[in-house]
Amino acid sequence: MPKLSNTSDHQRFDEMFIHLTPKGAVVPYNLCIDVDGNYWVASKGGLFKFGVLYYDKKVVFFDNMMLVCFFFTLIYSVSIKIIYASAEDQVGLTEFRVFDLSGNMLQECFIDGKVQGMAITSGGDLFLTKQVQGDESAIFSIICPSGWEPVFDDVDIAFQTICMYDSSTLITATCSLPMNMYSNIQVIDVKKQKTVTSFSKSGKEDGEVYFPRCIRRYNDNILVLDKTGRIQEFTLTGEFVRIAAQIDAYLGNGFTVDGEQAVIACSGIVMGRDNETICDDWIEKINLDGSKWIPKPVKAGESSP
Repeated sequence: MPKLSNTSDHQRFDEMFIHLTPKGAVVPYNLCIDVDGNYWVASKGGLFKFGVLYYDKKVVFFDNMMLVCFFFTLIYSVSIKIIYASAEDQVGLTEFRVFDLSGNMLQECFIDGKVQGMAITSGGDLFLTKQVQGDESAIFSIICPSGWEPVFDDVDIAFQTICMYDSSTLITATCSLPMNMYSNIQVIDVKKQKTVTSFSKSGKEDGEVYFPRCIRRYNDNILVLDKTGRIQEFTLTGEFVRIAAQIDAYLGNGFTVDGEQAVIACSGIVMGRDNETICDDWIEKINLDGSKWIPKPVKAGESSP
């Protein structure tokens, strides 16, 4: 018989930081923390702001978003802004918006095609990766939303999630075409427009990457969250360092680093308090010290703690 999965299948009321489902922030794709400590969540239900005192504000709503939605804080010389992009699956169009920290929209434009990933430098240069046409995938640099400059392209691989390591170094997760569940990591020199190194095998073992969901810089290294639920730490030259944290597989969509913790946007099917299976969405924090979720299975006829 197949081995039963060892998962935390209960609804994680005791562990969750913010319960998103009751607020309407269903299917969270990614999140960030602004300079005031507020949490911004990009979800299928829209873009939400959760204050440090646990108030919430629904900023914008989209009806038909696909499972690609990214937003990041962007620091200019005189102001701080939220950069938000959502892609409509059927039309193949990406809506790009800029907000201030009060949720007021400052700028809006449309990008032809579906954005796959987005990253930004401290100096304000924005990088997007999207599938241009057919099987070709490319990374573009954007100085303003109306101006595109190709940085790197490849006809054999697809660029997925991306992360800025510094102003001249871009980290991207790639997979072969046609799209598959496996991936490796590439380090790209933006100025020279070439790959510096490529590392990680395709798979689920330590040091391997299985369908990467999010990449973040962590001190001098990088963290990669994939669908196994592992947040793995790598050096910039590709050496596997450790599993910094691990949650259940397939629940984590995106995360941000807050000190020595990962703040993860989670979504999945869990066992509720009334012994029913439900779809739940939440934010949860986990220490980046090798921590793992502790299974607390719910038995029939019992309620989770």
